Amino acid sequence: MSLFRSPLLHFLALGVLIFVASEVREVLRVPDASGTRRIEIDAARIEALEREFITQMGRAPDADELAGLLATEIDEEILYREALSRGLLERDGGVQTRMIQKMLFLEGKTEIEDARSLLDRARELELHRDDIVVRRILVQKMRLLGSMLDAEERPSAEDIASRYAETRESFREPDRISFGHVFLSADDRRESTLEDARALAARLEAEAIDLESAIAIGDPFPLGSRFMRRSERDLSRSFGARFAARALTVEPGHWSAPIESAYGQHLLWIESRETGESPPLESVAERIRRELERELEAAKLEALLGDLQNRYEVVVEGAPKEIG
Repeated sequence: MSLFRSPLLHFLALGVLIFVASEVREVLRVPDASGTRRIEIDAARIEALEREFITQMGRAPDADELAGLLATEIDEEILYREALSRGLLERDGGVQTRMIQKMLFLEGKTEIEDARSLLDRARELELHRDDIVVRRILVQKMRLLGSMLDAEERPSAEDIASRYAETRESFREPDRISFGHVFLSADDRRESTLEDARALAARLEAEAIDLESAIAIGDPFPLGSRFMRRSERDLSRSFGARFAARALTVEPGHWSAPIESAYGQHLLWIESRETGESPPLESVAERIRRELERELEAAKLEALLGDLQNRYEVVVEGAPKEIG
């Protein structure tokens, strides 16, 4: 029987996960009897952080970026140590699976005979030390536990309604226009493009030339001559941001002044305009609830980290003073 198909291993992992779920709140309330601890970030670790940054970004971190890397490293070290002190090493199914795998590898075995014995030996050998997989699992577990909201901490209907009132405009659908245009190509007309466009705009207005006839006077445009229900974002993708912003200001019933794009000059005739409306609260309430919960979870984790940091003495090698 292989490791991954072992019913015993699956049973062990499931049992541990269920146990953790039932004791989440208890774990978070376990006091740390070890008192103040010391975390030292030496020069070798700082150099490793810089190398990792260079590998990812292709350049060395500046002072602020390095400070951010150090802050994250300190937070993760605190969360890792707290996870160990609160017994998550013994409670997390993913960690125990990893420990069993490592122990089987060390002993040259492929089958689980006594999972508890394997786990005990793995702990005695401290196989979790310097294991990046175990570290990440435990840090993530602490983040999840530290940010988990109690029922009374979750957003209420009043909270959701208040956030909707504050941010209603952000949910509003964009304004849209449908239009036709006469195009004058910069590639073909060169320096005379703008002058030609101004002259044609005056002619179209003076002679009240209809849209279809006007389009035939201009140059062929690769994207077409009619556009339906386009938002500013849609227009930005096709014509550029400056064109889009100006196009939305053109009033129906008149030919526009020349509007420039990367292709040349355009004379617009607005056929219709739709003003975007905000959706009702009911249609965005769930989205707002998730957003509020994420904010509350982040604030709760930040508060937990702040509390934990007060119990640690943090020293960074080369720093002028201790960081706590």
